[in-house]
Amino acid sequence: MSKSVNLDVVLEALKKEKIIKEDAVWKDIPFYRPKPNKDSPDGYKGRVGIHEVLEVSSTVKEMILKGSSTDDIEKVAKKEGMMTMLEDGIFLVASGITSTEEVLRVVSE
Repeated sequence: MSKSVNLDVVLEALKKEKIIKEDAVWKDIPFYRPKPNKDSPDGYKGRVGIHEVLEVSSTVKEMILKGSSTDDIEKVAKKEGMMTMLEDGIFLVASGITSTEEVLRVVSE
């Protein structure tokens, strides 16, 4: 998973939002699985969005105006702290909101 996701960015976001302790590492974070019950046979209830938001900083704006490639813009945006949809999904998994399987299913569609 670390080939597709910058786990350091996700870990820092979890710490920033105070979802995990400041000194936590990945092995300390439980990954939950859905538990089927009478109200939700598949173990999921409701919906939650997985998002990828590009903040148009002055650097990104200049790149857009110059016609830079989407790959180059994405690299700069990631350096500036943007989380991809997959990274946001892993953030939700580590927060106990959904499962890894569900994130991978949704993001790969």
